[in-house]
Amino acid sequence: MRKATAFVTLTVLLVVLGGLAALAFAAPRASSTGAASSAGSLACSVKASCDAGEVAVFRMSSAANAHAGTPGGSSYGNVVCCGGVTGLGTTCSGMYDTVLTLSAADNAHGASAGQYPTNVCLSAPTQAVDCWLGASCGPGYSCLATLSRTTNAHVADCDGSGDYATKVCCYAGQTQPVGGTAELPAVAEGSRSRSAVYIALAGAIAAGLLALTAGGWYAKRRWLR
Repeated sequence: MRKATAFVTLTVLLVVLGGLAALAFAAPRASSTGAASSAGSLACSVKASCDAGEVAVFRMSSAANAHAGTPGGSSYGNVVCCGGVTGLGTTCSGMYDTVLTLSAADNAHGASAGQYPTNVCLSAPTQAVDCWLGASCGPGYSCLATLSRTTNAHVADCDGSGDYATKVCCYAGQTQPVGGTAELPAVAEGSRSRSAVYIALAGAIAAGLLALTAGGWYAKRRWLR
């Protein structure tokens, strides 16, 4: 009887430990207190023109409550400029991510990736690039602009005056900052959250199967004595 009780206890412990391990592995990465990427940190701001080493990502009609346009398709006087990373570009190919989409090349509203036909991108030749919309930008990420919503939106800068609640955040550099991990919020990244749940469930199921296999082996040895 004691052996049977011990077996049940062992089985439960294996399932619980397997589930906890899977959740820890799949959870979104938390903010880091480590150093920034040694390859350089992305820095973005809105200004009249970009400095040497910076790229023009998109244009805005003003610093707040604005329409947007592409660097080549619009003549708006406020430019979202980014730099700090070697080889930074705005092509939508290779190592890149979509910053946001625009309803047109000029006098446009903004939206999250996949909603409008005009893509605004950040790229780097050998560095990881990651952009998303969220309530705040994690360590290592730079705020490019703020949006009034995630679709059909007006845009504003990130200077703390007249900003909108939804921030356009981007990171470019090493796959993982030195000394820590980058924050990856679930906002506008639903697929990451769902993937974490699936991985956790798979881990718990695998742990259960392992426990059952161990139980079968134990029972076989016990009854064949």
